Amino acid sequence: MKTNVLRKTENTWEPEMMVPEEAMALLDNKGIKYEVCDTPVPFSENKISCGKPMDIGDYMIKEYRNLPSSFVRNHEVISVEAMGDSMIGANIEDGDWLLLELGVLPSDGDIVMASIDNGFLAKVFFTDDKNRKWLLPKNKNYTPTELTPDNEVKIAGVVHVMTKKLPRQSYNECMSILKQAEKKADEQGDVFQRLAKAVKEGNLLFWASSSWAVVYCVARDCCGYEGSMKEFEQKAMTMALPTTFEYVCTKGAVQRTISNHPYMRLHIDKWKENGASAREIVLKEFLRKLLL
Repeated sequence: MKTNVLRKTENTWEPEMMVPEEAMALLDNKGIKYEVCDTPVPFSENKISCGKPMDIGDYMIKEYRNLPSSFVRNHEVISVEAMGDSMIGANIEDGDWLLLELGVLPSDGDIVMASIDNGFLAKVFFTDDKNRKWLLPKNKNYTPTELTPDNEVKIAGVVHVMTKKLPRQSYNECMSILKQAEKKADEQGDVFQRLAKAVKEGNLLFWASSSWAVVYCVARDCCGYEGSMKEFEQKAMTMALPTTFEYVCTKGAVQRTISNHPYMRLHIDKWKENGASAREIVLKEFLRKLLL
């Protein structure tokens, strides 16, 4: 199988694109579940209000798009664009597409598309302890609507699936992410320079390679280090230390030690009360003093 390698062009490197069969084979190999979008579903030009009832007008099909067959199940379906913010508590935002199963009888708690007073809206269907029927918003800025014979209510169907449009991120947003990552890398580089100095000064306090678990925890809690234990070990193993330094960091030492000492997953200030040894406390406090 091909892999997602980089190919060189005249001016830059660009990723090679997988063919669909290759992508699906890779997902199969990794045990990642997926569904092929092979079932055409009509997408309506009309929008459904997630706010106050609105006139939906004549039902118009904008286009057909393929979705997984499991989304369709055994009912006729259409997809309608949401408009408004009354359902943001259900993660439905303006511009999302709601897959509506037509003619399905709703159960309490289902999100439905309803016609009320000749307007359409999407809300949560609910029956209270007094057997009153309601359409509930998922936004505290909106009020529930009680369903009565006087307001000419009809349920068009139930929404079980929602799809979101994912906007392309702007150049400035992408550059901001890179700059933040570069700043973080610089800060972590500085952390390891300071750690190396502290470790050299405290070399007599190390009793085994497992001592590096203490160093990791101090870096985590006092220096804001956010890398994984594995990444820490890799950097610690390449740290410039004197040849006389006896207990260098070894592969897996930090991960093993913390796995066997649950209190090390807590903040270092809570170690003593949770069973840390005296030598761990001494090394921890020595490093903390030098690094803060």
